[in-house]
Amino acid sequence: MRDLPLAYPGMRIGLFGGSFDPAHEGHQHVAETALKRMQLDRVWWMVSPQNPLKPQSSSFAKRMRSAQKAARGSKMIVTDIEKRLRCGYTFETLRELKRLYPGLDFFLVMGADNLANFRKWKNWREVAEAIPVVIVPRPGAGARERLEAPKDWIFLNARLHPQSSTALRKRKRAAVAKPARK
Repeated sequence: MRDLPLAYPGMRIGLFGGSFDPAHEGHQHVAETALKRMQLDRVWWMVSPQNPLKPQSSSFAKRMRSAQKAARGSKMIVTDIEKRLRCGYTFETLRELKRLYPGLDFFLVMGADNLANFRKWKNWREVAEAIPVVIVPRPGAGARERLEAPKDWIFLNARLHPQSSTALRKRKRAAVAKPARK
């Protein structure tokens, strides 16, 4: 398949999926932390065509541009691979990537705030067992979620980055709703 990210056998690739609506410095912090601490060769930012748990999203093109703006450095690769592969769920994406790139070592990278909804993901058990999962701390994610996570997941220690997409969207809506001063 054309236009898939270039990778070579033996590479360690972090798969960082999300809506990125909008992408921000908190996302960059999660990706950078995983890249450095796990000694990854690349982090693929996989912009979701449509997150089934977030029915209200900006356009795919807008979210791709947002991720491209936030992902800094040559080891950060923003990709529409899930859209190209027609994968609507993470378990499908992992199956396809393992088939297409048999010699790569993949790691699923996520912020700890995703743990609260992880068991709502379709075929979450398959995802949990498919490849190593790397968790980076995020504000609002507590010890309870960590205790409920599979034991073999990798929890990295890192500073918390306060920025979130939810807060950015709220701030934008508030700015739009505010009447102009005369």
